[in-house]
Amino acid sequence: NKNVFVHSGCIKHGTLKIGDVVHSQVDNTFRRRAQVHHTSTHLLQAALKEVIDAEIRQAGSLVDFNHLRFDFYCPRAITPVELNQIEELINCWIVEAHSLKVQEMTFVDAKDLGAVAMFGEKYGQFVRVVDVPGVSMELCGGTHVANTLEIGFFKVISESGIAAGIRRIEAVAGPAALDYFKERDFVVKQLGEHLKVQTPEIVDRVLALQDEFKSTIKALDKAHYDLAIQKVLTLSSKVIPIGSSQYVVERLDGIDGVALQGAVKELVDQLGTNSAVILGGMPDPNDQNKVIFVAAFGSEVVSSGLKAGEFVGSIAKLCGGGGGGRPNLAQAGGRDAKALDAALTFAYEQLTSALS
Repeated sequence: NKNVFVHSGCIKHGTLKIGDVVHSQVDNTFRRRAQVHHTSTHLLQAALKEVIDAEIRQAGSLVDFNHLRFDFYCPRAITPVELNQIEELINCWIVEAHSLKVQEMTFVDAKDLGAVAMFGEKYGQFVRVVDVPGVSMELCGGTHVANTLEIGFFKVISESGIAAGIRRIEAVAGPAALDYFKERDFVVKQLGEHLKVQTPEIVDRVLALQDEFKSTIKALDKAHYDLAIQKVLTLSSKVIPIGSSQYVVERLDGIDGVALQGAVKELVDQLGTNSAVILGGMPDPNDQNKVIFVAAFGSEVVSSGLKAGEFVGSIAKLCGGGGGGRPNLAQAGGRDAKALDAALTFAYEQLTSALS
């Protein structure tokens, strides 16, 4: 029955039993916020048709007290310039103070007038038409402002794709827009105070801090790399000779893979073409779930049939991982630091056997 309306609610005080009479009352504050956002969706669709494409069609919408959401069919993203044009156009319509005209008529008459219908929606013989003269005319049964001036201000807060060929715009208007700007104004003031700059200087200051941070990270990475080189080069005193070859198998914690690779290559170059270096360790001594292994083989070791990639990959399997690389230089990883020492012992045994 189209004359029956069902409402749901939550009893916060007292009790309710069958047969009780309930008096409902609309919260005018919430209704006004809903009206502002509902009329804004009509203006948004009209603006999209004017700025983007006259064939834009609505795919869905949400009208809430705090924001609106409008989904529409469009094969591409809306550019920042276009979003700005849409925003400016809607705010222009708002200040032009258009008085809305709401009337009921037959569906045929509404279509003849050019009223926009929701695609896929089923309509009866009679429909309700919401007209913003010269701007928008849609079939709609919802609540709206009497005049666009009541909206106050409209602001797009996001634009995104939600499915193939469907875009979504979220926006705020009226009191919700004021809340939006209050929150951001507070953040901007806080940033200015912490950075000790005026508002117009915040972006330049943040960019400068980013550059400083990048420079610091580069310097820190270089320091870590140089430290790794020095640590590894001290291992030359632990070289194990075997026949005409020599090798090193050691554990080094606190060094990342990039630095460790550069260091082992440096050590092999120092020891000569008939040398091999296997190093394993935890990049972060506090992280028991990550270990790395690197292997560097001189050209003569590679010629004898040993390949760094295969060798280091087999060791990493003992720590629940794997990996590989080139015959002369390779890296692998694992997830079980408790097995690290046993894996290095296995590497020592395998290398001793292979080079004997």
